[in-house]
Amino acid sequence: LGLKKGDRIALSSETRVDWVISDLGVQSLGGVLVAVYPNLKPAEVQYILNDSGTKLIFVDEEENLEKVLKIKDQCKELEYIVIIDDFDASLKKDYVVSLDELVKKGKKYIKENPSAFLDSINQIQEEDLASLIYTSGTTGIPKGTMLTHKNFLSDATAAVAVAAILRKDYKPEEMEFLSILPLSHSFGRCVDEYCSIYIGASMNFAGGFDPIRVRKSLETFQPTLIAAIPYFYQKIYNMVLDEVKGMPDSVKKLFDSAISTGREYFINKRDGKKNSFKTKLKFNTIGKLVGKVVRKKLGGRIILMISGSAAIAPELVLFFLSLGINLVEGYGLTETSPVTHLLRTKDNSDYRPNFDKKVEVYQKLGTIGPPIEIADNPYENVQQKLSEFDELLLKGPMVMKGYWMKPELTKAALDDDGWLHTGDLAKIDEDDYVRITGRAKLVIKLKTAKMISPAAVEKLVVPKSRIIAQILLVGDDTRKYLTSIIVPYQEPLKEYADKNDIQYENWSDIIHNEKILKIIKDEVYRLTEDISDYARPKKFAISSKAFELKEGYLTPSYKFKRNKLFEDLKEDIDKMYKSDGDFYIIEKRMTDFYDQSGIIS
Repeated sequence: LGLKKGDRIALSSETRVDWVISDLGVQSLGGVLVAVYPNLKPAEVQYILNDSGTKLIFVDEEENLEKVLKIKDQCKELEYIVIIDDFDASLKKDYVVSLDELVKKGKKYIKENPSAFLDSINQIQEEDLASLIYTSGTTGIPKGTMLTHKNFLSDATAAVAVAAILRKDYKPEEMEFLSILPLSHSFGRCVDEYCSIYIGASMNFAGGFDPIRVRKSLETFQPTLIAAIPYFYQKIYNMVLDEVKGMPDSVKKLFDSAISTGREYFINKRDGKKNSFKTKLKFNTIGKLVGKVVRKKLGGRIILMISGSAAIAPELVLFFLSLGINLVEGYGLTETSPVTHLLRTKDNSDYRPNFDKKVEVYQKLGTIGPPIEIADNPYENVQQKLSEFDELLLKGPMVMKGYWMKPELTKAALDDDGWLHTGDLAKIDEDDYVRITGRAKLVIKLKTAKMISPAAVEKLVVPKSRIIAQILLVGDDTRKYLTSIIVPYQEPLKEYADKNDIQYENWSDIIHNEKILKIIKDEVYRLTEDISDYARPKKFAISSKAFELKEGYLTPSYKFKRNKLFEDLKEDIDKMYKSDGDFYIIEKRMTDFYDQSGIIS
């Protein structure tokens, strides 16, 4: 089609094999892959295509094709649309090409120019641009993060070694990666795509976070490695608890014993205490027995689960460790390709050069681990330090070139010495383990001058609560105190209503009941009892409808778009602050009972 090295080529598709093929094809050309989330709205896609100067876009299906056709005339550089699936003939245009057509053209071209493919690859340099990944962010206009071939290669090289993906359990060709994350996101792309290719493992596709698809994929592919966001592991945790709930009392007691013993075992290790012979015996018998059953739910061959993109609750890590399942937490940013830190568990080898001290990882739960660094690294290792304001700064070969066509934003993120300002507040201990304490820019300052990190408080509630699905703290410098917006889980509250003779005809009756509302308040206060009173919400607005990605209320990595939420709910927030009671029901977001299995917590 006449495209050449350096041309921007976009890809808007769900995670599937064609995503990987298209990505590798573009990179083999020396093109720049512009990752576009398929659920973005037409105006957002138009902005990305124009900002990047995209000449061709791959789309996965007819619905996505129709969306791009609507904005084609407003995309000044766009020449071609390639559609992967079959599509209605009425949508055919001169510039719309099917993937099959493109492959046929390619085969013919290679036959006529047999050296073209290798010639194309050989002209690519490590410092050449490989991809633009647009970060929607919680505020502001999307920025195209410029990532090079060196960025991706250096990150995959270190991540494979530090995570100890190459292990004795299986040969590389026996390793099965299960791809759950969107490949448009740098975390899924680096771990699922590039790390699996790097070691020669198989890559399997779950088709997203749909619980039924995921369960079927676990049974079918029997993965050895899963990389996902905390939401996925929370769902697995809830699934296990729900199944145990319906089992005989003898099984429940066995399960509870395994979890309590595991917690005791690892908390003792964390606190430097010796475990008794009885605790060790129970952990190595009951714990492993129950763990084997849970591992079977995950396909039976799992050796490593990696959590990233958002902080995971230490209690969730403890749950899986208690059952002998290896769950590690990673940290990174789109701007760092993305992985820079990993909290490894005991059976992962220690690759850190010039570090002789033995560190029990269980004493470091709640941290993101040290920077990923390996001996004999063909690239430089990650460097870290704190700014004078305790912002985490990172430097190394995985750090982006900058933001596409935005020199001022690049200058704000990368200082003159090449240090990336992450925007995360942190503490670094004597072993270089990092604990994220909040966001440098995401801080609520109240009228009283008190400062609160909302994400840190929200994290105390959601991962531990079976009642609260989502919580958003609200406040600013015109308010004297914090309030909150809460999305409750319906099923446990419905169960409570049934057991306590609370009369209802629908969900609205339940959520307007004073006893039910008090349960929600008590739950928040129970889970935040160890923090300062000013950091706890004084009022609670209830939204029955969950905040979803398709509404534009979450980023693609499932973080709140706070500005949009506050803008859309401004009237309700004002009414909540003015109201006399502790509770305010957001009536425009009232629903009846609905399937909440897909809620992103």
